[in-house]
Amino acid sequence: MNAERIKKFSGSIFISGFMASGKSTIGRQMAQELELPFYDLDDVIVEKEGRSINRIFEDDGEAYFREKEWQYLLELTQTTKGVISLGGGALQNQRVVDHLKIYGILVFIDTPFSEIVERVARNDKRPILWDENGKIKSKQTLYDELKTLYLSREKYYNQAQVSVNTSSLSAAEAAQKAIQKISRHV
Repeated sequence: MNAERIKKFSGSIFISGFMASGKSTIGRQMAQELELPFYDLDDVIVEKEGRSINRIFEDDGEAYFREKEWQYLLELTQTTKGVISLGGGALQNQRVVDHLKIYGILVFIDTPFSEIVERVARNDKRPILWDENGKIKSKQTLYDELKTLYLSREKYYNQAQVSVNTSSLSAAEAAQKAIQKISRHV
């Protein structure tokens, strides 16, 4: 019943959350369950730009990346329907939040901060893990930087129509919980 209501919904489901919160994993699970297409905004950017996210940041900086992220997100919202996993920083301003809520349901994947820090620390492909000398940052430095970044984005995450706390949940359980909550909004 829940899935059927959502399938009839004309908008998209936008999955937001901080880096390493499980957006793509949970979003894929949801898309599979709902039999909807899945899009990962970071993958779209890589495909359109022809280079990795890290390379975009290195070559052109964050401002360029955010501009392209917004451009490709606009395209997705106007041309597709499905489950769309956003990058951790995609909710960069009120305009983005408002736009997404017009075109669908905004879901916040609320993962415990300590778990996020652990996941980031284990993934050496994340630029935030490295200092300017190419060395891995101390756990405390990483924690402090991630916390500052998280707090700067929290006001946007908190505007999601649906929030799913992933504490003690598998990706499949979190996806089910999100689907149940979304079905109340469509």
